[in-house]
Amino acid sequence: MLKKALFVGGCTAPWHRIAGSAPYIEKALLDLGYAPEITGIFQVGNTDEHTGDYSSINALKLAETDVLVLHTTGEAQGANLEALKSWIKGGGALVAVHCAADSFKDDAEWVSMLGGSFRHHPEQLDVTVEIVDATHPITQDVTNFTVHEELYCFNHYDPANVHLLAETYSYDEGEGKPIPIAWTHEVELGRIFYLSLGHNPAVMETTQWQTLFQNGVKWATGQ
Repeated sequence: MLKKALFVGGCTAPWHRIAGSAPYIEKALLDLGYAPEITGIFQVGNTDEHTGDYSSINALKLAETDVLVLHTTGEAQGANLEALKSWIKGGGALVAVHCAADSFKDDAEWVSMLGGSFRHHPEQLDVTVEIVDATHPITQDVTNFTVHEELYCFNHYDPANVHLLAETYSYDEGEGKPIPIAWTHEVELGRIFYLSLGHNPAVMETTQWQTLFQNGVKWATGQ
């Protein structure tokens, strides 16, 4: 029997649309032997109208989910955040991509569990990703690489609260400090992997992104 993956994505704004992210996330999950269910906010045709929400994030659905992938943006929009947090603490596996850090930011406990929240991004630029922990199961197959991407900078990021996997010096916020790119966080029995890359579909198509994502799924699910 195929393992169950729940992907929740899409956005009411013109960016982070599910049509851009879902094909690459779906392929990565299928290659790992998951049966992915694609849910969220969908663009209607070629218009700016949209349909759907994040209501698949609920206790019943999560109870039958082996791994949850988030590429969401903004407010809860139907998501049951209490159920989500409880599921993670009870042993759930979460892989959060890019704009997931720009989601549910009014919930301080959620932000702490994820490890940080989106503050701002500069204009898209060439981002050189430097692996910090090359011995971790998520990064052991990846060397430093460069992609053209929307780089997130964070609020509420505490390196003592997470395990940093990758960072970049490609953008200086004025303090000469690196900007985190990927990290893990274990919350009670649950595991969270966050990867800030994932705005541009061309980045998600790269071998490096696919490897980080797939390794992240395997680590989060304890494989």
